[in-house]
Amino acid sequence: MPQRALGQADASPVLELRWRRAADATSRLTSPPPPSRYDEDCYLPRACAVTAEHVTDLPFREELPAQLRPRLEELVRATGDGGDAITRLAGWKLGGRPTWHLSHPAVFSCGGCGTAMTLLFTVASDDETGVVVGRWGEPRVFTCPADHRHPFRADLH
Repeated sequence: MPQRALGQADASPVLELRWRRAADATSRLTSPPPPSRYDEDCYLPRACAVTAEHVTDLPFREELPAQLRPRLEELVRATGDGGDAITRLAGWKLGGRPTWHLSHPAVFSCGGCGTAMTLLFTVASDDETGVVVGRWGEPRVFTCPADHRHPFRADLH
């Protein structure tokens, strides 16, 4: 059974997490499991190739060591970014640090146990990949590091 985020409206894209144990994943799925919702609203992704790239994911500016902050300010001026130039990366991101270009950093607590949740996945809207979500948003999925069965949190930043 897929796990859905708490509080998701039926009229919005529905995010589902389907966990597989590494021991059970002995071969590639030839056909992915069907979604619990059909494509009537054009929310299902199209098949595409994914190219993995390892990148260094730096913390938000307030979390940077003081000696690196002047270099960050130079980068922000050079790129014209709104200030989160080091965590707003093009493409889709597994893990790492969340972006905070619309608000100050926040901690999301697990609804099951109160543990600080960690970022699992980000879909970044950008020209480079041709992906645009809503009005150039970034859907993010946070999960409980203590227990993956606890409800996840979906956030649009």
